[in-house]
Amino acid sequence: MYSVIVQDSRWRQIADGYIADIHSGRLGPNDRLPSDAALAEICGVSKVTAHKALAELHRLGLVTRDGRRGTIVCAKLETSTGRIALVLDQVALQKDFPRADLLGGLHEGLGQSHSLLWCDSKLDPLREADFLTRMPCETDGIICWPTGDSKSTSALTDLSKRNVPLVLIDRVPKGVDAHAVISDSANAAHEALKYLVSRGHKRIALLAFDKPQVSASVERINAYTDFMSEHQLSTVGIDRRFPASLEFDSSGWFSQAVHDAIFTMVKSSDPITAVLCTQDMFCAAALTAVDRMGLSLPDDLEIATFNDWPKQLLGRPWQVHRIYTQASEIGRTASKILLSQIAGEWTVPAIHRIPAIFVPADAGISQLSHDLTP
Repeated sequence: MYSVIVQDSRWRQIADGYIADIHSGRLGPNDRLPSDAALAEICGVSKVTAHKALAELHRLGLVTRDGRRGTIVCAKLETSTGRIALVLDQVALQKDFPRADLLGGLHEGLGQSHSLLWCDSKLDPLREADFLTRMPCETDGIICWPTGDSKSTSALTDLSKRNVPLVLIDRVPKGVDAHAVISDSANAAHEALKYLVSRGHKRIALLAFDKPQVSASVERINAYTDFMSEHQLSTVGIDRRFPASLEFDSSGWFSQAVHDAIFTMVKSSDPITAVLCTQDMFCAAALTAVDRMGLSLPDDLEIATFNDWPKQLLGRPWQVHRIYTQASEIGRTASKILLSQIAGEWTVPAIHRIPAIFVPADAGISQLSHDLTP
């Protein structure tokens, strides 16, 4: 068993060595790699192990292999493939992700020159890293909605260092220096909280997931804590952060946890009168909790939420204050920045913030109807 494990790890070590050499430029386009037999002799491994290492390079799109020429490092593509890789942290059709308006904005920004090649990371950072490694050889550039996991950060960093056309959407993993297009969560949260305070609220709770690796989530939480501190409003006992694992709960524990949190905060000696939800999931669960407790909106409780889902999925969006992202504009901006990189117009990486829009519940049905229009 031990010898099998050693052999299995050996092919990976050999492949990783060649990957590093190709990415660093030590091996350039059209350079020839040893044959299976020659590589086995050089590295002191079996032909099976050598073949597996070279086959991995081929799978990643770094080399071409044929019986006549052998194993050759891929040449840099001189002509357009007409494709852009859209690397997503997940495809969740039940939540309409990626949103139709985001995709529409991406297509509009790309125009007729490129189409999107979807790459679903399925929330697996290693799968994401694999896509990021292969796509530069298969597409003209990459638009990435990253998982934010540190396991794939090195792949993003490598792309940036090699000047591979790359634009991030929604979040920026720590240590990655690349263009990113995100929603201006901080200012939008500030506007919503300011509105709630103007209506007399002082006990405003926060419902959020504890996701330190997701910059968008961190920004929303920080905006809340900063605002409450600046206005000398206490957050003791009402800053509720839930384990990130509950985001994908299907057993009902999440809804029950939100209900219990709201029940406790509403029934305390110093009860909350408003809630800020950092995600639609919290708002949907909060609306269910309000119904179960027999509370009325907005008399007993007011809810403000970041509205990233389609508005209809909230059930009754006219009863809550909504902060929604301009997904179409995010898509258009990301595409235009990427196309400028593909054209060789390199600029210093920057974070491009697209304003989010705050819509109070009392803005009226007419404004809601206008907002729901595609």
